[in-house]
Amino acid sequence: MDPHATTVQAAGISTRLQDNVEKVNDHIGVGTSWDIIAKPFAFGGIRMMSYVSNGYFLTNHMVLILRNFHQCTQAFVEAHRDRSFTMGELMEHLLHEVAFVQVQAVNRMDEAIHFILSGALVTFLDGFDQALVIDTRVYPMRSIGTPDLERTVRGARDAFTETMLINTSLIRRRLREPKLRDELVQIGTNSKTDVCMMYIEGVTDPQLVKDIRERLRAVEVDALFMAQQTLVEHLGRVGWNPYPLVRLTERPDVATTALLEGQMVIVVDTSPNVIILPTSLFHHLQHPQEYQTYPLVGTYMRMVILVALILHVFLPGVFLLLNAHPDLMPAWLSFMRASRGDPLPLWAQLVLAEFGLDMLQLAVVNSPKELASAIGVLAALLFGQFAVKIHLVQEGIMVYGGLVAIAQLAMASYELGSANQMARFWTIAWTAALGGWGFVISVSSWFLLLLRTESFGLPYLWPLVPFQWDHGFRQILFRPPMQTVANRNAISSVLRRRRANRGGTA
Repeated sequence: MDPHATTVQAAGISTRLQDNVEKVNDHIGVGTSWDIIAKPFAFGGIRMMSYVSNGYFLTNHMVLILRNFHQCTQAFVEAHRDRSFTMGELMEHLLHEVAFVQVQAVNRMDEAIHFILSGALVTFLDGFDQALVIDTRVYPMRSIGTPDLERTVRGARDAFTETMLINTSLIRRRLREPKLRDELVQIGTNSKTDVCMMYIEGVTDPQLVKDIRERLRAVEVDALFMAQQTLVEHLGRVGWNPYPLVRLTERPDVATTALLEGQMVIVVDTSPNVIILPTSLFHHLQHPQEYQTYPLVGTYMRMVILVALILHVFLPGVFLLLNAHPDLMPAWLSFMRASRGDPLPLWAQLVLAEFGLDMLQLAVVNSPKELASAIGVLAALLFGQFAVKIHLVQEGIMVYGGLVAIAQLAMASYELGSANQMARFWTIAWTAALGGWGFVISVSSWFLLLLRTESFGLPYLWPLVPFQWDHGFRQILFRPPMQTVANRNAISSVLRRRRANRGGTA
């Protein structure tokens, strides 16, 4: 960016209308950018220039606002016809008399330009060093739909949209808590994307709130071009660890529950997902369907998801290990024995099956809806019948590959499933290279990685490590009845204890 331009934008607003018009026109490209509207007016003998971004307003609303603006200005001038008045008095009159909810004055050029590009109506008045901002915005957005992930048989059907105001309203609708706080920041040198940080004062750990606030303000990026993912990687300082440090959700009820449990919610404008932090591994295994059934059924569902996690990570490695030592395979696991010899080794067949399933998923995602079914049929023939017939892979490999894919879909967190796939490749590689010892090394290193991972101060394996039974691991294993749920700020307690322990050892 031109340093001179930055200096001009940070300067104050001039009392000369022509100076302000030249600055604004130069910075936002009026006359070049067709979607920026600049309209001169002369109300009550006072010259003014209004700017608004096309597409952010309804024409009939804008006509009514401008008509009211004209009437207020004319009435003020008529009332002061026999005596002089200052522009400050006129601005004070407009702030109170313009019949619109959000009216304010700004005295810096960069603030005025920010509001113009955000869609508000900004008016510069000749002789006054402030600009009048009227929030006339009607955001372009799609209607509220149903979640694509975390779907339930019962329960709410509304999902977040790409508009931040709608998303915060969906949470407010469910949580009419006076201590719910929404803090707004703009991130991105060029995009200035609105980001809202939500928490419940007195429930969420204050030090966590302070830390996240400082991290948000310290983010230096041109634009949040990938919305929440760009922000997450900056906030969590993500490296090559594949395990997600935050939970993404499309469901307002899930976000509301997280707030009540002492977590924070970050809403990024233009993203249909909100960020929940901090999170542990077990937060990613929770599914809203558990709370749409009775406690015993919900507990069974949790057991199914835990089994799916184990199968998703370890099943291919165990299959490879047992076939590397068939003499040690017990009779009740004989169904896992490879039935024939093929040109490719078993580990290569496992990797090939992984690649094939991933290509199928990408093909379905990238295909038009009309072709998705046809691609599914083609993939079933190609990877199922023909691949086995030409001895590319064995029947068992396809069965275990399909079971692993089903286990991934059984978990609500897509990010956790992708991380587990990387762990699965790690296990296959070590087991293929060193056999039994390789399997032990891969599992131990995987557990060590999770043990060393923290999500904004929260241990990733909590409440397993450090172990906490009450208000912790018991709630992971068993879905408790609603009337027994208590101590919702358990996460805040864990964060405070860890800071106290670190302070004591320092």
